[in-house]
Formats: sequence, C-alpha cells, structure tokens
Amino acid sequence: MSGDGFAAKRRSEEGANASPERKPRSILEELKGQAGSMAGMAGMFIITILLAMKIQPFYDHDELRAFGAEGATKAGFILLELVFIFIFTALIIYLARKNLQKFIRWGVLGVLWIAMLYALFPLVAMVLVPEAPPFTEDSLDTSEAYIVAVEEGGADFFYVDDPYSGNGTLRYVGNAGEIEYWNHTVLPESGIESSTPGTVQISRTADGIILCEGTQWVLLDAEDGTQRDDHGRDCDLGLRYEWTASSEQDEACDGPDSGEVIDGIEIAHQDWLIQDSRLEAIPVHNDGDIQGGIYDCSEWRRNFPAPFNGNSILFVRDIGTEHFLIVSQQWAGMVEYPTESSGQTPENAQITTTWDLSLSGGEVFTGATFGAAPGVNSSGLDSLVLSTSAGHITGWEIGEDGTVDEGISMDLSETIRGVLLADCCSGGSNDLWVIEGDHVRIFMGGNLVEMPRSLDIGGDDSRIPMALHNMDNNETTLDDGILLIEQDGAWSSMRYTAHIYDYTMTTYVALFFAIALLVVLIVQPQWYVINTVGILVGAGTITMLGVSFVPWIIILFMVLAAAYDAWAVYKSKHMLELADTMVNLELPVMLVAPQKPRHGRVQMVRPEDGAPPPKRNFDETMLMGLGDVIFPGLLCISAMTWLPDVSGPMGFSAPIWVAIGTMIGSLVGYCVLMTYVARGRPQAGLPLLNGGAILGYFISAAIFIGSSAFVFDVSLF
Repeated sequence: MSGDGFAAKRRSEEGANASPERKPRSILEELKGQAGSMAGMAGMFIITILLAMKIQPFYDHDELRAFGAEGATKAGFILLELVFIFIFTALIIYLARKNLQKFIRWGVLGVLWIAMLYALFPLVAMVLVPEAPPFTEDSLDTSEAYIVAVEEGGADFFYVDDPYSGNGTLRYVGNAGEIEYWNHTVLPESGIESSTPGTVQISRTADGIILCEGTQWVLLDAEDGTQRDDHGRDCDLGLRYEWTASSEQDEACDGPDSGEVIDGIEIAHQDWLIQDSRLEAIPVHNDGDIQGGIYDCSEWRRNFPAPFNGNSILFVRDIGTEHFLIVSQQWAGMVEYPTESSGQTPENAQITTTWDLSLSGGEVFTGATFGAAPGVNSSGLDSLVLSTSAGHITGWEIGEDGTVDEGISMDLSETIRGVLLADCCSGGSNDLWVIEGDHVRIFMGGNLVEMPRSLDIGGDDSRIPMALHNMDNNETTLDDGILLIEQDGAWSSMRYTAHIYDYTMTTYVALFFAIALLVVLIVQPQWYVINTVGILVGAGTITMLGVSFVPWIIILFMVLAAAYDAWAVYKSKHMLELADTMVNLELPVMLVAPQKPRHGRVQMVRPEDGAPPPKRNFDETMLMGLGDVIFPGLLCISAMTWLPDVSGPMGFSAPIWVAIGTMIGSLVGYCVLMTYVARGRPQAGLPLLNGGAILGYFISAAIFIGSSAFVFDVSLF
C-alpha cells in the first residue's frame, strides 16, 4: 500500500460523456476550478499525519518497533521494506493481468484490516482506559536528615539525622522511615574535634556495617548497631576483605591474622580504608598511624585513577569474595581486593579492575542503584544502574566473579537527579524509578514501558535519594507503594497505586469497529467510506514504521521510494496500471477527493480512443495514493520518536515542532504537485512530497534542536 506514490485527477462517468467542446484555461483557472478537491485532499493529508502523531506515544516502546531498538539505525532493514514494496507491486500487477482480481481484492483487504487495527486499538484505548491517578506529594516533618545508603530493593535505608550538631545519629530504618531497626551515635575519634558535617559513609560487609566519618573506621553489628571493632584511622570509606584457608591470600598486610573459627572454618580478614584517591590496608597488629617500621603496610597501598574522589562516593558493594564495586562522582569500577604487596612505591601502585568507567568535563554521576534489572525475577542476575547529569541512564549486569556486561540504556533530555530499582507494587520484578529534572518517572518491565504519571517535585539540580515501601491495597491484587524522597535533609512522600488495566474490552471494541468498517467498505464503498478506512490505514502504517527507524534511515527510504515512484509513473508507467486496478476494485489504498461530493461509488472512466475531450462542466475526482501521505508522515513520526526531547515554544516539545515543520514542508510540496495535477496529468507524488518533507525536517530541526538532530549512528546491519 505504501508504494502507491501517485496523484491524479479522474473524470466521473457523467463528465466523461459530456459535450466535447471546451475552451483551454490558464493554470490559475484550473487551480480555482479544483480548489474544493485540493482543499479536501490537503485536509485528509493533515488529518492522517496528525492522527499518527496522536497514537505515536502508544507505540513508542522498544518491544513494539518493527526490528527492536537496535534495528532503528540499521539501513538494511529499510532496504528490505523497499524490496517488499517492489514484490507487492509486481504481484498485484501480475494478478491483474491474469484476471485474478478476487485474489487481489481479498488479499489487500486482509492487509488493510490489520493496518486499520493498529490505528483503532490505541484510539479505542484512549476512550475506554481510564487515566492513571496522579501522584500527590506530602511533606514530612523532617529536617537535617540525610539518606546515606539505600538497601537493595529500596525498602530499608540508612540516614544520619542532625549531623550539624557534631554528633549525629546513624539510623537504620524501613517502611519509609516508620520503623527503626537500630541507631548508633556518630562520634569522632576520642580527643579529635568534630568532623565536617555530612561526611558519614557506610558499606556493608559479611561481618556487619562499616562506618567512616572522617576520623575513624568503625564496624557495627548489622542486627542491632552495636560497635564490634574499630580503627583509629582517618577514612572516607571502610571495607573488609575476608578469606579462608582456600583463598589466595594467606596473611594480612603486616603478618598472619589469627582470625576466628566459624563452623569449623578459620576465617581471617584484612581491613581497608579509602581516603581521597588511595586504597590503604589497615595493619592487623597495630592500626595506629604509624609510618615506617614493622607495622607499615604502605607496600600494599593502591591508587585509584584521577577522576576518582573518595569524598564523593555514591555507592559501594562487595561482589563475590574477591571484588568490590564502587561509584564516585566521576568514576565507577569493579576493583579487585589486593592480596599481596604491589612491589612498587606507594605513589605508583594502581588498583586492578575488571571494569571501569570515567566521566569527563562537567558530567557527573548523579545516582546509582543496585538490584535485579527491570522485568527480571529477583533471583536473576543483578544490575548496577547509573545516571548522569547529562540525562544518560546505563545499566550494567554484574557477575559474582567480577564480570560486568552492559545492559539497559536510556537517554533522557534533562539532568537525572536520582534512580532506584524497586518493585512498585509487589509484582515480582523491579521497576526503574527516575527523577528527571523536576519530574518523577516510572519505567516498568524489561521493555521499560513508562507509566503515565506526573509529579513536579521542584528544588534545584541536587541529587535526590529515594526509598520505596510497599503497602497492602485491599481493592487490587497488587500493592501500593510509598515513595520517599530526600532533598537537602527534608523528606516528602507520595503514594503510588498500580495502574494495571485489562485490555480485553479494548481489543473486542477495536475488532468490532475494524470488522464493521471492512463490511461497510465491501457493501457500500462510498468515497467517504474509502477515505475513512484510508486515513486509519495510513495513520497505523505511518506510526508502526515511523517509531521503528531514526530520521536518517527514513530519509534514505523516502529518497529511494521517490526515485522508484518517478520511474514507475513516467518510465515504466506500471504505477498507473496499479492505480487503475486498485480503484476499480474499490480498495482504500487511495484518498478520494470529489470536486462536488455526492452519493455514489468512485469509478475510473476514460474516454474511448478517438473520442473528443470532455467539456469542463463535469464532476471530477482527485486521487492520491496512500504512499503520498505515508512517506512524509514517516519522517514526522520518526522525528517525534528519536530526536532529543528538549522543550520548544508554546509548551510543545522541540520534536513535536520538527514533526509539524516536516508536515508543512510536505504540504508545500503538495501545493507544487497540485499545479501539475490540476492540468489533468497523472504525477509521481513522492518526489515533490518527500522532497518538501525532507526540506521541512532540515529547516525545523536546525531551528528547534540544532546539530544533535542530525547525529545518528547509522549502519547497514
């Protein structure tokens, strides 16, 4: 259907047999005489594209793209689409010449019915599916309470309250802060003045919780918060590496560690601290600040790469028994625990990593969350999800052996201020919670389908930690969620109710309308029925292909299709034969614009050979192949889908304005096309329509977005 790039003016049967005498008219007179048909055709052109833009959000998901997210930049797939158009055209013409019109009719009707469903289903859903209830934010009576770490799953977290007093309290809580498991008063090392407020950082080890507040390393019991061990060493973050007899490490940095026997197995440990960009081993036998001598562990020291800063650690976690995963403001890495002296001077020895990631310039990591990837059962492989100030979200699959593989990837338009992997409603798998700019967004399932919610949380661009507590909802099988956010020590919460809708009724209603329209089309193929079906088919086709390819791929498609259309109309002329076949079979692969709409079927009537030309006092019908609407529409939808989502004038996003500019460009091409069609000459519509659309895209994209609108990593396959 999308191959019908053809525009023409056809005489009705009454007009074709009218008086043979007529006076030649100027092009202005021709255009004036056909103004009604041209305006009607332009209106249907606009309606089809606007309808596609309306349903575009419904299909703007990776699982619904023709070749998935990765196929959107592969030119080979669009070339394959073009081959299918050639095959379709050749098959129709072959069957027509063999007088097998019934196969053409029913085959094409079946394809049109499917394409029509693509438009009807989201339209019916817009009417039947209730809107999701909006978020409402409730401020909590808290101040000077800073979240320092959120446990996997988001339900439990640690925070320090009143750190400006010089002896704040570390609290381990759950249920959005309603339940307190334990607390521990944070005091600096005896005899040392209070540390700088807000420097408390913790890590979880097999033995408990390690706390560093600038002046000492403290191990707390994970069950009750009591102190179990400590070192009088300045530290930004503390770690503990444990080993058994089967481990490669056989002693601590300053000699054998007596360890302890658990279940008959002797377990020893080596404690570590991170200070600025250094990873230092803490002596077992004398953990004082001794430089040199028998207890010096300086040869075990390692250094992090330059972007790392121990004062800005966002996340740390032991991975397996040999590695720890750590994220600071501009560096993230999977680090191997050292098990022996480096053999180098302390200043030259570097950490060993199995994976690392650095940011440059002003871009920083703004969030880090750990857990099962969205849509994956909690027993599946864990992921680290990182967000940046440039709006990037990247997931990394983490193996217990320290391997790291790239997972999910998203690019949003504003600064990401926080991310959280947590199950919104006890549905069995995590969802991805994102704070982008001022808004909370939720992406669910493995395909990261966004739930339509809205909440403006305000504030500056500072990082926002989040926690999530599930609550029973007696009215549904799923739970509600209480999302807690912290901004500069102040807390607020919002209640989330799962918006899960059964689309069974929507499917039935869409099927009913699709079948009803098909029956009416077969029984009474009036021009308005043909146009209604054509608009729906066109909108559905535009949307499904438009969301599947980036603009450069669509532009390539349009250029090749325009060249083929010109050859098929002017050289081989088989497109004219195809058009006659489709209209004579009363198939809605063309839009029909009668000069004077009246009740009756659309018929193709041509003068017999040798018959004089008809007079001008007859009704005429203008025809345009759906391909002439579909191809410009593809570029409009592709622009909406793939261009950077930046703001534009009048409250519309910049990609919307580019889509509108592309449509306006195609309408300029349409106006030029009509100067030829008004003379009664069949024309290849795609060269002018596609050319105008591409020019409109270039101009509007440069105005509203800039150079990033033209940067796509396109390849053949």
